[in-house]
Amino acid sequence: MATIDRPDGVRLLLTSYDRANTVPHDLAHFVTERDLGLRRGLWGSIATGALFDSLQILSGRRRHNDAARSQAVRRANADELALAEILVAAVHRGLQLSDTAATREIERAWSSVRDSPCPFPPDRRILAVTELRRLGRLFGELDDSGRLPLDWPTASPRKIGGKRRRR
Repeated sequence: MATIDRPDGVRLLLTSYDRANTVPHDLAHFVTERDLGLRRGLWGSIATGALFDSLQILSGRRRHNDAARSQAVRRANADELALAEILVAAVHRGLQLSDTAATREIERAWSSVRDSPCPFPPDRRILAVTELRRLGRLFGELDDSGRLPLDWPTASPRKIGGKRRRR
């Protein structure tokens, strides 16, 4: 579970249903999206008002149009939300690989959905994998009352382009 304090003062609880991996899927999303510069994936969407089934509002002043705002954010971010899922899976697989193989895995994931060259340089790809390894170890050492504080970047979004592949 993760407690999220959004910039608008709303506090949320994110319940993760992931039990298949030693590193939680939502933590992999956070690291992958942050370190690769995706600002419209899961965490960027949550920060700007998207709500998902796994989120519960704990406190804060809700807006009268929460549902419409959430739907608009999710619709606007749909492409990058889908891209994030693919890249998160690649970073997760990269945990078991050498750094070189992990960077190739992320590049292959990008190429599976985009026609343009992978925009993430190898050092950024390695950063994502090594940071997830590090945070995964820290997460594994937490007891039930432990916390792993993380900050989502508030800088303006970086456009992640390229033509989508047609299926």
